[in-house]
Amino acid sequence: MPVTMSWKVYGVEGHRQRESFFDSFVYDFSEGNNVRIIAVDNSDKTGTNDYSIIHITCNTYNECKNELMSQLSDGIFENSRVGDCIAID
Repeated sequence: MPVTMSWKVYGVEGHRQRESFFDSFVYDFSEGNNVRIIAVDNSDKTGTNDYSIIHITCNTYNECKNELMSQLSDGIFENSRVGDCIAID
């Protein structure tokens, strides 16, 4: 059964989160039994440009955490100056 993990991704050192100025979206990269869904709630849903909320759905918790690291380094947030990344329920 797939699992979903969510994080608030803040901008670095008090800066606004660059990604938060874009529309919210969902990408489904799932193939067969390999679940990989990435959803980002930006200011149009959160009401703030201080952070974006990323929801990652994969087959395991470790896959979710690895996907987050990938999205921060060379994915959705690659052009953003990322600060705190706080797990949320």
